[in-house]
Amino acid sequence: MQSSSRAYHHGDLGRALLDAAQAIVAESGVDAVTMSAVAKRSGVSSGAPYRHFKDRFELLRALSERAQERLAERTLAAVAGAPTAIEGFRRSGVAYVRFAIDEPALFTVLSRGELTVRDSDGPRNPADVRFTAALAELLGGDPQAPLDPRDPVIQELAARCMMHGLAHFVVDGMLDVVGVAKEQGERIAEALTRSLGPPTMIDEG
Repeated sequence: MQSSSRAYHHGDLGRALLDAAQAIVAESGVDAVTMSAVAKRSGVSSGAPYRHFKDRFELLRALSERAQERLAERTLAAVAGAPTAIEGFRRSGVAYVRFAIDEPALFTVLSRGELTVRDSDGPRNPADVRFTAALAELLGGDPQAPLDPRDPVIQELAARCMMHGLAHFVVDGMLDVVGVAKEQGERIAEALTRSLGPPTMIDEG
């Protein structure tokens, strides 16, 4: 019998469609995901996906929500028991890169901002929620006002961008160009997160 990503026989069709979409992203990228392609891979009629998702965008948004939930679960598990805030932040960065290495298709979908589900009831990292609110507040004033590069929110954004960039290096094969296997991405993340972090997290007393 074929796997659920190739042919749907019974059970949760919605999940099977998401599995099919994820497999297509892994093989050919986000743009290759269409309702007909997902139906074909799932072994159902071309109209069947529309019983669960009204269009391609809604399907991809659901896949993005799956990605958000899995990343949140990994991050929360990684930071649990961290002895200090800075160590928790560091572990979350490493977990992010590890997620990209293990789940490149979901990471690719997660990187598409237009697909991000912001009002889901699924698990979210509380630190991410607080950071997003703080960044929005920081940028919500005078758009012409200069930002202090020493501001902890800017420092945290810099650290997050560094980890996101490293994750893309891994997923896009850029490490391979310099002869570094993607498995080394986690070691690089360990080193980078120990060199940069929000200044407000450094003084733990």
